[in-house]
Amino acid sequence: MNLNYARYVDKWVGLFLCLALFAFERLTGPLRGRRLAPLLATTPPREGAPHTPRRILCMKFYGLGNIIMLLPSLRALRERFPDAELDFATLPGNVAVLERAGLVTRVLTVDVSGVLGFVRSLAALVVALRRRGYDTVVDFEQFVKVSTVLGFLTGAEERIGFNTDGQRRGFLYTTRVVYTDSEHTSELFARLLRPFGISGPLPRVGLRLEDGERQRVDEVLREAKVSPGHFPVVVVHVGIGMNFYRVPVKRWESENFAALADGLAVRYDAVVVFTGQGTEERALIAETRARMSHPAIDACDRLDVCGLAALVERCHFVVSNDTSIMHLAALLGTPVVAIFGPTAPLHYGPRGDRDLVFYRDLYCSPCLTNYNLKLSRCTDPVCMRGIRPETVLAAIGEHYLGETAEHRDWLRGRARRAASAA
Repeated sequence: MNLNYARYVDKWVGLFLCLALFAFERLTGPLRGRRLAPLLATTPPREGAPHTPRRILCMKFYGLGNIIMLLPSLRALRERFPDAELDFATLPGNVAVLERAGLVTRVLTVDVSGVLGFVRSLAALVVALRRRGYDTVVDFEQFVKVSTVLGFLTGAEERIGFNTDGQRRGFLYTTRVVYTDSEHTSELFARLLRPFGISGPLPRVGLRLEDGERQRVDEVLREAKVSPGHFPVVVVHVGIGMNFYRVPVKRWESENFAALADGLAVRYDAVVVFTGQGTEERALIAETRARMSHPAIDACDRLDVCGLAALVERCHFVVSNDTSIMHLAALLGTPVVAIFGPTAPLHYGPRGDRDLVFYRDLYCSPCLTNYNLKLSRCTDPVCMRGIRPETVLAAIGEHYLGETAEHRDWLRGRARRAASAA
């Protein structure tokens, strides 16, 4: 299914559905002892004890990176209400991470592989949600309206979600949380917990990996004749997942990745492992390797999400565009060299003390936000093109791999510590 087209359908058809359901609730709600706030009203905190849920539905569909960033909020919710059932509705590609985090009771999915399959699975999901009898919905979507409609159709008395400016989606919530672009997305998600009285630092979250997944990574490296103690092993991710734009504005050019990977191999004897999934990223990796003068490992389509996590755990650092593997690395404590352009590191960047972030902060950046449905009309991403591989290589040498690099010793022992902890 064309998700770019689906955004426009969601924007306008979703608006009509939201308005129709709002009118229905305003007319019939008082007869059932329920009433929504006026269309444009805020919903200030209620007096008395915060709401105590018994059965909670959380929702976030597209974006594995977003799923990873909201895991700390899920843990905080789980710790506050240990006896509550906590379900999650999402896309199939996010199921493994949610299950391995060990925080949810069950995961429900909707199929987006085709229009007919989407309609059928959405109808089945609505039936399943009604049968579950949720009393509380927490909607982590920032602009999508289908989740707003689904939350309403559950029949839950308490529905919490973002009232994002300009998106006209917040009026179906019983508790409307202000969306703000002044904080990191993980903290933004945590704002949805405040109506429960949950605040303060977010808890840490882990990801359970299996021995078979780590063994598969060892097999990939062994096939390439990489010794177990080789330093460094660097994961490079050249893709950005699904591209919604006229040009891939979030993607650093393949010649830059090739120059950086060659530089790492020449200067530091690095083993470079390219990761990706699908036809487009397979072609990008082939193009990048063709531009290189040194060999590199192609792991595209050889590892599932959990296998990729095992590789990220095993390597010494990750080089990536702003995409899900960057957040996966952050979750596993692996340093990230992140390339940013049309999105802001303030909102999506890795936050570790040893991470490196490259962002030019031009006057036209960021051009992808939740206010504009993350749709950019840019056809000349100078914000990405102006980040030079020699600049990135120099910073990697200074921080990670040079003889006097401040994190070199820690980096050498990181993979060993991760393996022993496993």
